[in-house]
Amino acid sequence: VSEQFTLPPGYRLQWTGQYEFMAEMEARMRVAIPLTLVLIVALLYLSMRGWAQTLLVLLSLPFALAGSLWLLALLDYNLSTATWVGLIAVGGVAAQTGIVVVVYLDQAFQARLSEGRLRNVADVDAAVVEGTAKCLRPMLMTVATTVLGLMPLLWESGVGADLSARTAAPVVGGLWACMFLTLLVLPAVYAIWRHWQLRTGRFSAATPESTP
Repeated sequence: VSEQFTLPPGYRLQWTGQYEFMAEMEARMRVAIPLTLVLIVALLYLSMRGWAQTLLVLLSLPFALAGSLWLLALLDYNLSTATWVGLIAVGGVAAQTGIVVVVYLDQAFQARLSEGRLRNVADVDAAVVEGTAKCLRPMLMTVATTVLGLMPLLWESGVGADLSARTAAPVVGGLWACMFLTLLVLPAVYAIWRHWQLRTGRFSAATPESTP
């Protein structure tokens, strides 16, 4: 426009409307998104009390974001302030589901370790399978309560429906993908980590007689 149009003296050209809103939103997101990620990492570390478990929980975030983007593309929604709010929200809920999985895996692992039933790689795999089976129901309940509560917003047609649908869509798509991929990938990565600890002598199996 500046190349093809010359403004007379005393006039100025200012872009407004959707472009102005998107520029303001982009400036806010540059601060909000890194701050959100820092808060999530800090709270996870304080809760899990270890960097290994914290990083395992953070593995659920890429799965959730992938599911969010898939559903946004399927519904033909463009990125906007509403969708960015939904993406930030799904990051927190995905971290919550990751915590559920890691806590149950740790409980199964520590129980077998205290009972002296961690002698080899097969015992570690058995602990992982046991923990994953126990976390299935809480995981499904955590995801279902959120997804089923937000899904009606996707086909609502009243006033403000376009805004609420674009906020709910990233959460719904992200949690569905997070649930399936986290239950498949997270236990496998947890098992690899514990295998490495076993090979390098990072922990020693306790005998039943030595447990308090």
